[in-house]
Amino acid sequence: MGEALVRFALFTIAIAVAVGAIGAVVAVATGHDAAGGIAGAYYLVGAALFLVGMFPTGGFSVIRGTITKRKPTGSRQDPFFLTGLILIALGVVFDVTKPF
Repeated sequence: MGEALVRFALFTIAIAVAVGAIGAVVAVATGHDAAGGIAGAYYLVGAALFLVGMFPTGGFSVIRGTITKRKPTGSRQDPFFLTGLILIALGVVFDVTKPF
């Protein structure tokens, strides 16, 4: 369990750094505040990951492109779900702490 938590933490940190850097570059390139751009990027990517994590996993196979008779098992993509929530929380932090 410890190795999985370390991998999850590294995955989340890498995603947060990459999304934050891209958001800052886009914001500065368009003449906006970097903190606002970072917050917006965290909100967008976090919401997308949250929705992907909430999508039911049973019944449809993306790889095979077929529908099975299995009932949907609910959201079991916890890393995406949790990473999305963490990115949304980081967006709130950057949104609240930016100067007016």
